[in-house]
Amino acid sequence: MLENRIRELLGRARDEARKAGMNVELSFHREQSSLIRLGNSSVALATHEALTRLDVSVQDGRKVGSFSLTADIVSADQLREAVHHAAENCRAALPKDYDPIFGTVEEAVDDSAGYDPALEALSAEAKTDLCADIIKKLKPRGRYDFSGSWSTGSTEMYYTTTANDSECYRRLTDGRFVMVLKEQDKKWELQVELSQKAAADIRAAEVIAAFDDLRPVYEQNEGFATTIGRQRVLFGPQAIAQLVGLAIWGGFIGRSWEEKRSWTAQNKFGDRILSEAVTIVDDPANPDVFSMPFDFMGKRRRRFAVVERGVFKGLLYDSASAARYGKKPTGHDLASGDFGLAPGDGPAGLEAGRKLAGDALYVPHLHYIHLPDPTKGMFTGSSRFNAMRVKNGEFVAPIFSTRVTDTSPSVFNNVVAMSSKTVTHNESATYGRRTPDAMSVPEWLLCDNIRITDVADSF
Repeated sequence: MLENRIRELLGRARDEARKAGMNVELSFHREQSSLIRLGNSSVALATHEALTRLDVSVQDGRKVGSFSLTADIVSADQLREAVHHAAENCRAALPKDYDPIFGTVEEAVDDSAGYDPALEALSAEAKTDLCADIIKKLKPRGRYDFSGSWSTGSTEMYYTTTANDSECYRRLTDGRFVMVLKEQDKKWELQVELSQKAAADIRAAEVIAAFDDLRPVYEQNEGFATTIGRQRVLFGPQAIAQLVGLAIWGGFIGRSWEEKRSWTAQNKFGDRILSEAVTIVDDPANPDVFSMPFDFMGKRRRRFAVVERGVFKGLLYDSASAARYGKKPTGHDLASGDFGLAPGDGPAGLEAGRKLAGDALYVPHLHYIHLPDPTKGMFTGSSRFNAMRVKNGEFVAPIFSTRVTDTSPSVFNNVVAMSSKTVTHNESATYGRRTPDAMSVPEWLLCDNIRITDVADSF
């Protein structure tokens, strides 16, 4: 649980507001964030931040006002002043055109299962030493330059309201490691991404082995320019996570569906909209994700399916959208979820995936993503890192930059097979508040009839 001093001060502020007849929500966020950035094969930046934030929201009928404090919590007077500012903003606010839902902690939560003190304390020096070891061993093997980033830290989140005395608390650690190897003459790039829940999760030998698995195909073969048109594509984890995220954002947000801006707008629950192989769920119990147990309206988060075996099952409603459209909130008043694409029945391992693919493009990463038409689920994105041609089940050449422009329903209705093993893809950003975010995806996803719309003559 949150340290007693801060917990007691926040509890006192809540109780005083309740006695004054106020509807007040208190959201506490504290982070330790450490980041190094690599450029030109050396550390270009090393930062460390320790930040405490408190968001106060006051609701009076249809009016809502808020106030944010970025400072250590030190006194009851400080909190009274923050509540006072939020109340003043509430009085000055225009009323909403719907009855907003007031936050209530449904079930007390005290979750520190994901906390590793060694990861929280991982120093910039230790990170630098590990990266230096990787670069020292790989750099002599070619004309290589290295870049990347490594973010680690801890996050504490606490939520309580005047509706009752219940509290939600979560403390966890996380890390995201990204290293890019760039060949200086031909300009191709390879990337290794790893996710951390504990300090020991990143090892130099693992990163070196991953680059060594990729380098021979790139070093020994010329780049391959594929053709424009519909093709078989074997997607890797980062690309799969992007595809799933695009499908969710474009098709399963409650407000977009209500406003007829989503590609599912003409569908109703129970319709088959995707391949029977496709199940997409938000599931905090999945061991691949960071497992957010509550949202910031106090709702206990549990498994929530948007698609089950291809059938339309659910829409994601934050409390504002739920209030506006007369629906129930679904536990999505938060910055990130615990989404996943359920595994298939294909063989585990990328080698088995490419054997099954036969002849295909392997696209493990999609970059420069855009949604030109969400009403159709249309997206566009380009291959970049680690992309290769598959011929007779083998990687035979790197492929030049290749653009995919297709729709979410088309991609997920043309599934041939996917791995029976899932992996974590870390999607945590390094800007804004520390919000650990990961998706559970199969190791590979094989699809037919993927639309290739542009092919470059270089990487």
